[in-house]
Amino acid sequence: MLKLTLDRDYKAAVYLRLSKEDGDFSFSKDKSESDSISNQRLLIMDYLKSRPEITVVREYCDDGYTGANFERPQFQKMMEAVKSGEIDCIVVKDLSRFGREYIDSGNYLQKIFPMLGIRFIAINDNYDNAQPGAMENELILPFKNLMNDSYCRDISVKIRTNLDVKRRSGQFVGSRVVYGYMRDPDDKNRLVVDREAAQIVQDIFRWKLEGLSPAKIAQRLNESGVPSPIEYKKSNGSKQRTPFQTKTRAEWSAVAIYRILNNEIYTGTLVQGKTTTPNHKVKKTVVKSADEWARVENAHEAIISAAQFDTVRALMLEDTRSPVGESSVHPFSGKIFCADCESSMVRKVSRSGSKEYAYFICGGYKGDKNLCSSHSVKEQKVYETVLAVIQAHISAALDISKALGSIDSLSWENRELKKLNAKIDFQEEVISKNLRLKTEAYEDFKTLFISREDYKAFCEKFDANIAEARKIISELTSERNLIKEGLSSQQSWIDSFKKYENISEITRPVVVNFVDKIVIHDNGDIDVTVKHADIFAAIYEYVKSSQTQVNIITALDLRKEAV
Repeated sequence: MLKLTLDRDYKAAVYLRLSKEDGDFSFSKDKSESDSISNQRLLIMDYLKSRPEITVVREYCDDGYTGANFERPQFQKMMEAVKSGEIDCIVVKDLSRFGREYIDSGNYLQKIFPMLGIRFIAINDNYDNAQPGAMENELILPFKNLMNDSYCRDISVKIRTNLDVKRRSGQFVGSRVVYGYMRDPDDKNRLVVDREAAQIVQDIFRWKLEGLSPAKIAQRLNESGVPSPIEYKKSNGSKQRTPFQTKTRAEWSAVAIYRILNNEIYTGTLVQGKTTTPNHKVKKTVVKSADEWARVENAHEAIISAAQFDTVRALMLEDTRSPVGESSVHPFSGKIFCADCESSMVRKVSRSGSKEYAYFICGGYKGDKNLCSSHSVKEQKVYETVLAVIQAHISAALDISKALGSIDSLSWENRELKKLNAKIDFQEEVISKNLRLKTEAYEDFKTLFISREDYKAFCEKFDANIAEARKIISELTSERNLIKEGLSSQQSWIDSFKKYENISEITRPVVVNFVDKIVIHDNGDIDVTVKHADIFAAIYEYVKSSQTQVNIITALDLRKEAV
């Protein structure tokens, strides 16, 4: 290793850096780099004019990289050149361009560079380790590095705070826009509907309600030649790429369909801030609890109604695989159960000559005949029973609709929404209270006021309360979404039954919209629980309490008994 002096020649590397947060970081069609990078280069080259012993052999530029760590591509390449002996001098504008991380910066300047015999020059900080008296200047370096590190931390906190404020105000701050939306040309933090892609999203949700699985939906889109999200974005000028693409042209997949069907953004609700990092130095991603997410309703135009989204999300938990040879699930998939062991009923088919007979048996009995009895029932009987119940339910709904019309249009919806909102607010208070109690329990544990076992027991209890409250909020929100959907179209929720007035057959969409559960008893009896029975009952009682149109109310009583 040669001694660092001013009377020998040096092969220098010019190092330039600017992060997105440091200043001018904007590019135009005519700019390949930010203005600050150009200014750094001019300052360094002007400085080196009076240093004939230094010859610049290479330039390294990290434009758009943070100084909080040294995981920068060009910096790493420069260090490889240092280790191979290609360069023995590094010139930067100032210490902050070299790096803002206190510990590692000091390690490079005071250990690594002296050990490797590297001359280091920070022009604006008036530091050159080959100059006489450099040892005295090194006393100041730790303080300057500490100030740079503190600046980096402060910038990180400000950026995090600013992004959180934007998220909670309903502004979109993501790097990639989900399929079906695009950035507003006049406001990059606002999403607007991409009409062409939105139509495909609506088709996907409709096909799911009709009984198609995500794999079948993906197959239908591929066969129809519909570009997958990544290909659609490429056709619109995006340079986005995916490491999972195995074919020349990316196709729709079941995973892509599943993600769309589970993304609440299509209801107009923006959910952001699900992950974070511990601090500006540690880049490991940490998943945040749901209470910390920024969730804003009506942040942008919806593509799918909230009620339809809730229905599809429930179906994703209920659906089983499609029958052999069929493209969609059975109409009763995920809906029909044994009354005794609560196992799913299994559809079986027997043939006699050219005739085919379908029936259901208990899934538990099929797996182990000692577990339950067969509960065998003909499929046709189930069809007829379910159809009769739904028809009676619709007839009663239409009678209620007439009664509501004579009382006060939409008055029930407005009253019920207030009640639901109050119930949701109460459950949110329950969550807040239990989160506060968890924090207090932790403080008691830290001060040894309670034991570890007590702390764990308390936390389990508080977590159970929080989980139960969230479940109730989810159910109440689904009810609210149903009612709000009617209000948005200025019609009573009950009026939505009109389109099924003349129903004469059972299909998957009909079951999805009306049936919550079908239970088969050992003696062949069939219980059918209709969906949203609590809402239906509340409307019924509201109509009765209004004491109008006695003849209609009498009819309602008879209908209710039939249902």
